[in-house]
Amino acid sequence: MKLKRFSIGTLGLLAVSGLAWSCSGKSEDCNANLTCAPYGGELGTSGASGASGSSGKGGTSGGFAGTSGGSGTSGEGGTDAAAGSGGAPPIPCDGTLGPDTDACVISDEFGVFVSPNGDSSSADGTQAHPYATVTQALAGIMKIKHVYVCAGEYQEPGALAIPDRVSIYGGFSCDGGIWKYGADTPAYLHSATPIGATIADAKVGVLIQDLRIDASNADDGTGASSFGLMVSGSQNVALKRVEIHAGKGGKGKSGTDGGAVADAIASGDAQKGKAAECGTSSVQLDGGVAVGVQCTSQGGKGGDGTKGIQTTTDRDGKTGFPGLPNGITASQSPNVSGGDGKEGAAGLPGILGAAAPMTGTFTGNGYLVANGGDGSSGQPGQGGGGGASSFAPSACVGASGGAGGMGGCGGTPGTGGGGGGASVGVFSWNSSLTIDACDFTGREGGAGGNGGKAREGSVGQEGGKGGAGNSTNQVGVGGKGGTGGNGGNGGSGAGGSGGPSIALVWRGTKPVLMNNPLLHFAEKAAAGGQGGQLGLDVANKAPDGSVGTTQDIDPKP
Repeated sequence: MKLKRFSIGTLGLLAVSGLAWSCSGKSEDCNANLTCAPYGGELGTSGASGASGSSGKGGTSGGFAGTSGGSGTSGEGGTDAAAGSGGAPPIPCDGTLGPDTDACVISDEFGVFVSPNGDSSSADGTQAHPYATVTQALAGIMKIKHVYVCAGEYQEPGALAIPDRVSIYGGFSCDGGIWKYGADTPAYLHSATPIGATIADAKVGVLIQDLRIDASNADDGTGASSFGLMVSGSQNVALKRVEIHAGKGGKGKSGTDGGAVADAIASGDAQKGKAAECGTSSVQLDGGVAVGVQCTSQGGKGGDGTKGIQTTTDRDGKTGFPGLPNGITASQSPNVSGGDGKEGAAGLPGILGAAAPMTGTFTGNGYLVANGGDGSSGQPGQGGGGGASSFAPSACVGASGGAGGMGGCGGTPGTGGGGGGASVGVFSWNSSLTIDACDFTGREGGAGGNGGKAREGSVGQEGGKGGAGNSTNQVGVGGKGGTGGNGGNGGSGAGGSGGPSIALVWRGTKPVLMNNPLLHFAEKAAAGGQGGQLGLDVANKAPDGSVGTTQDIDPKP
């Protein structure tokens, strides 16, 4: 025999008045239907007649007749049960209790109902017209704070946003429209998003019991994470016999390869020196003109051919940019070339992307992935130095020098691979959480994205030819412009680190674990992304990402 809803004092009082409630040997029938017999006997019509005694005394006698199961004739003559001073009013149902404590709350007054057979078009959350999803129930919950979910599978359109003061019970059967608590299997909720459910800023508390929640996999190439349940800034959150599965973390986005590199502009006629002149009116022959600046590289101007004064610095080939001086000083010897300009220095290679952190960081909003670093651009090659003009006797103008060739542009970099997303069964951020006989699973974290490959720098161009000499008058040729340096190769991007697989992650208040909860994680850690590499150049191999972590709880209590 199982007593329901009464204190010891109340039961004693009701025994005297003959209206104490008890359940038959089939307690589940009592819980489901609230048809418990009067205390000590079966349902008797005499007891009901006695309860209507107008003097109150008749009500008492009728109560005892009900107790013995007899006819209760002494209660005859009562006119209205409400007038009997010896009768006791029914005990009100405590709507704060759960259905596993008192079946009286399994009613439209205290709960909204969800069934796999619910009809969204006509549902109002009652037992007769249940909602088809828990999402609908939470949207229409209003003042009723219990959600009763019949065993079955539900396709939830998004993450469940569970508000404060709500209790969700999934252990119901609802065959034939009869709702009973204590189904063999829990309700099974499939979220269409990588987040199964959220509880945020609950100040009073939330209860989830006898339910399974599965989040979807995060999309690959996004580095997004999957959380079965996220609890943040909340108090008194209790999970009892709840099974929660995260989806797989999304693979990190691959880094991009370096873009196209502009070719250095080849030297043309304007970059050539001019031939020496003798017996003309010319007093100066301009040296070859450098090609305009590109990628900050430019060749040096060729030295000017002069007449009369042969020691002027105007005859020297000029320096190419950027870089150290690489012009050439003009020769002072007759019938000798003015001197070729020096080659430009090659540009320095770009820096490889920095290695990704071994793991990302959990924040109040979820998980920040561990990205690989980006490479940097290569430096441009230096322009070649200008050629010098040749020495000329007083009757001639020396041959001018050719301009230095343009240096190559620096190679473009590869970007780093994105870190893989996390897979976390339950995430608790600055919240008080009690976990009782639950089962949490973190699935595979997302693999890290590969780093992008850099591009080679472009090739430097040859300088312009020097002007022709005049051997008859002992005038040498103008110096040739130096070849521009090659652009430095770009740096490749580093690979992203794999995402973690963890059953339970908490920060702030340590969760309370009861009755040996089961905490599962992936058997194999998520792979780190490969660092980018330019061809077979091992010196241009960026660091690989780290493999993801796998563990039951983080941090360990």
